[in-house]
Amino acid sequence: MTFQLEGSAPEIYERVMVPLWFGRWANALIDVVSPQPSERVLDVACGTGITTRIAKQKVGAGGKVDGLDVNASMLLKAKELADGLEIGWLESDAADTSLPADSYDAIISQHGYHYFPDKPAALGEFLRLLAPKGRMAFSIWDGHSPYTNAVCAAVERHISPEIARKQRSQRETPMADELAAQVEKAGFSAVEIYRQELMIDVPRAQEFVPLHLGSMPIAGAFHALTVGEKEKLVADVEEALGSYVRDSRMVYPDAVHVAVGYK
Repeated sequence: MTFQLEGSAPEIYERVMVPLWFGRWANALIDVVSPQPSERVLDVACGTGITTRIAKQKVGAGGKVDGLDVNASMLLKAKELADGLEIGWLESDAADTSLPADSYDAIISQHGYHYFPDKPAALGEFLRLLAPKGRMAFSIWDGHSPYTNAVCAAVERHISPEIARKQRSQRETPMADELAAQVEKAGFSAVEIYRQELMIDVPRAQEFVPLHLGSMPIAGAFHALTVGEKEKLVADVEEALGSYVRDSRMVYPDAVHVAVGYK
């Protein structure tokens, strides 16, 4: 399973999803990792680079930050957004970076681990790249939120069960104890799993759902619907989330697990 975006999706992702979703989770992840001035940080599956840019602010001019992603279009947008910042950008698989061993003091990954085709190999590569006593932290969804449940149900009704399965798979993640076992098996020590919860505040379904699905790997299937079919899909989401509407916004709880380990 991979997370590949095409066409205008990276632009929509950065403009819509980063400020409403991923920017907030990026700050929460950085708070756990706590990059220090002059440290060396690698952001794996960096996407359009929100976590990478925050890490660079933390380590300052004396620090080194690289962003790595397998998706060329996401990296292109990341480079554009980081213009003027000294950040290295690497197009590579997480499990085989060809980077020198002991290169980083911290490795971070926001919502990337779930998509790594070979998770043990990726964790092994993280361990190899970390300097002695270096730390690794990645965030992963703690299952579905009320919003993503409603969206997936509507996608199944109005697009297809197959496309709904693809969308649902983004949130079908290991439980905390399984995550800890995977990280420990890879050779990390002092492993801990933290649960972080945020109240997510987004526009009403009529505005947000088309933007959200337009920034996802299933964007093509959504855009292939007629105007009427799209309206019915959005109406289903709106009805399902009626109890979460607050002052013309949707406000609902969401959560991630953050796995932390040391070399």
